Amino acid sequence: MAVRDEGMELSSKAYIVHDASGEIISVGRVPKNLRGRLEVRSGDPGHSVLEVELNPEQAAMSVADLHNHHRVHVSAKKLVKK
Repeated sequence: MAVRDEGMELSSKAYIVHDASGEIISVGRVPKNLRGRLEVRSGDPGHSVLEVELNPEQAAMSVADLHNHHRVHVSAKKLVKK
């Protein structure tokens, strides 16, 4: 399922920057027809980047809703509801 965000069609892939406790710092969605590779790095040594495939419910959410209603389960490397 692809979602549109400000006129851009988005894939179900997201990059989540989070801290050691799993709190989300930022969420980035990947454009559906992106060509090439996207690389995301955190400049803070206390932060990590998680690349995830969003489930249909998550993929339909805005970036703000993902940020506000989810966290990262650090050891499982999964995005989970708060």
